Amino acid sequence: MKKWIWIVITIVIAASVGGYAYARHSQNEKLYNDSMQRASLQISNKSYIAAETSFTNALKRKPSDKKATRLLSQTQNYMAANDSFSDRDYNSAKDGYQSVVDTKNGNETLKDRSKDKLSTIKTIQGNLKKYDKIYNQALNETGEGNYTESNSTLDKILSDQTAKQSYYKSILNKAKQLRSKNNASLSGNTTTTPSSSSSTNEFESSTSNSSTQNNPNVAPNSSDSLTSSEKKAANAYKGSNEFTVNPKKNRINGQQITESQVNSARKEISAAGVDSNAMSDQDIKNIIKGAHDNHETIGQYVKARYK
Repeated sequence: MKKWIWIVITIVIAASVGGYAYARHSQNEKLYNDSMQRASLQISNKSYIAAETSFTNALKRKPSDKKATRLLSQTQNYMAANDSFSDRDYNSAKDGYQSVVDTKNGNETLKDRSKDKLSTIKTIQGNLKKYDKIYNQALNETGEGNYTESNSTLDKILSDQTAKQSYYKSILNKAKQLRSKNNASLSGNTTTTPSSSSSTNEFESSTSNSSTQNNPNVAPNSSDSLTSSEKKAANAYKGSNEFTVNPKKNRINGQQITESQVNSARKEISAAGVDSNAMSDQDIKNIIKGAHDNHETIGQYVKARYK
């Protein structure tokens, strides 16, 4: 009799444990699916930060889930590309949007929006190239003292309605300033003739140095302070030191952390109340990697560790 009692008790306990485990699994699965569906809806509504949080919550339910990880990364790449686009950094934005499009089994809405943005960037860059050519021609004419001809050339920019869009604000302002100098010279209100070479140098300097200014870790012309022997020794050095970074630390799911992701992360860090300006690009990349590995948003990660 006692034997049967123990058998019954064992069956009851096993059923209870199994039922609890199944219920827990079912609840976990439901929360995961809810988070994934919520993220998809938030992307449709362009609530990308909220979608990022939802994907992160899904990963808490299923750590290392490939689908949630892939869609989270795609969403973050899209957000970073948007930030670069807003900053008029069209090359970085183009790289970011292309990575969104190239995401296999990714969110189709993000892909379609990225394709639209890539088309817009192509148009913008084509117009910028055209306007730069016109401006440089006018600049040369001013340098030669042909102020009336220069103004006629500038009219190709100033009378173009497309040039009045916000994308072209910088070149439009430069055209207006050059026209003002031309008019001052024509009216005899100035004794100084704008120098073609100096103006051109200013334009080229502001353009060519943009990549250096965007990266606080790059010292322009730093090699000028090295002797020839020091340069040779530096080029020949193949070792490592405390500043050497393992390339794997700058990759997420096999993809290199991009400059646009770094710029976007800086904004999120600052929004979280942490001074991102005191951090190097490598510090930012470490935070991006850490947040990804811990299934947290950038804001959640820095608030927990830097405040």
